[in-house]
Amino acid sequence: MQTGQILAELRKTRRLSQLDLALRAEVSSRHLSFIETGRSQASAPMLKRLALELELSCRDTNRLLLSAGYAPAFSNTDLDSDAMAPVRQALEIMLVNHNPFPAVVLDAHWNVLMANQAQQQMMGLMMQERGPFPQTNNVVELVFHPQGYRPFLVNWEEVAGFLLRRLHRDHQARPDPELAGLLERLAELADVEALLHQEPPGDRSEPMLALEIDLAGQRLRSFSTLASFGTALDVVMEELRIEHYFPADDATRRWFRQQIQ
Repeated sequence: MQTGQILAELRKTRRLSQLDLALRAEVSSRHLSFIETGRSQASAPMLKRLALELELSCRDTNRLLLSAGYAPAFSNTDLDSDAMAPVRQALEIMLVNHNPFPAVVLDAHWNVLMANQAQQQMMGLMMQERGPFPQTNNVVELVFHPQGYRPFLVNWEEVAGFLLRRLHRDHQARPDPELAGLLERLAELADVEALLHQEPPGDRSEPMLALEIDLAGQRLRSFSTLASFGTALDVVMEELRIEHYFPADDATRRWFRQQIQ
């Protein structure tokens, strides 16, 4: 895809007209039109300015620059590299300090990169009951898989529908081949159309969606938070998310404190 096509696609997903973006970037709408149609070659500073006004991610900014033959603006560093050692240490601190409650580190495609002891022990208890999990690190795929989390989730349909809508929003905001592949795999595991259009429960009395898990004869109710790095200047670091699970009631809190060592 050419630079102008990528720029137009990114602009449209943010529901901005050419005039809107031109005013924000302080360029003429005619010049912006020429860039999008390929009649003009944008400079690297111009593309960076447009990326800034579009509030693009590090990944999309790099994609835009690379399409025009320019060097990427942001690094793309492997989490296991020496340069990312401080990041790994920060993640480990957050994971360890959240015990005895589960916590995981996710990438942009919901793959689990790291997990704390509580999460690992909980999965171990699940496998003792139902056997080994499927060979995937993708948390959404595990939720949908009949040999993953699905048999343990009492409110599976509600959780699955919530996750599906989140994935669709992410994919619409930034079309991604990996997310598209994940959605295709989920469609093989469940009726995704029915889940997407299910009616939300009308008797909700809580301000959040709690995961209700039936494990070892105990009903566990948890909700989660997603955290990210606020000053990331690297593609991988910007896309990392730390999901912490918190007990939604006293019985769940007591169970984790007693069972997770």
